Amino acid sequence: MSIKSPFRLGPFIVDEDGLLSPGAPENFPSFSVCWHDRVLHVRRSPVDGSLGVQAVLGRIPSTAGPDQARRAEAFSTLRGLPPLLPAGWEISLFADHRVRIDLEAGLELPTTATALVTAVTLLLLELAPYLDVLDAAGIAAVPGEGMAKAWPG
Repeated sequence: MSIKSPFRLGPFIVDEDGLLSPGAPENFPSFSVCWHDRVLHVRRSPVDGSLGVQAVLGRIPSTAGPDQARRAEAFSTLRGLPPLLPAGWEISLFADHRVRIDLEAGLELPTTATALVTAVTLLLLELAPYLDVLDAAGIAAVPGEGMAKAWPG
């Protein structure tokens, strides 16, 4: 059985060389990945076409919670982290003490499914040590945080 090219595969169009392109060029498919108990939301950046990733990494311990003694350590770690992050990575602290990261990774389009999965996997592996540092400082993943299907705002 032969498959005629191009054909639709979910939200992608697959050409005769097996390269993936968005089915609607203005609407690149987004998806979420769970890594170290955190949900990372991945989408194509509208600015330069790279992969944009956003995730809530955890919360600073509350003064009223059981981890209040770790609060100072968490803030200290968070203050020292930005200069250590790779270029294009940005960490934010919100008023409710959620910690979020925004980062980008290169991805040329059209791409193959293998290249897409590889780019995301390499990004996750690069992120892992930073998550370990945050965990050690008491900024642990919050169960259920970031589980919404919508891109977090």
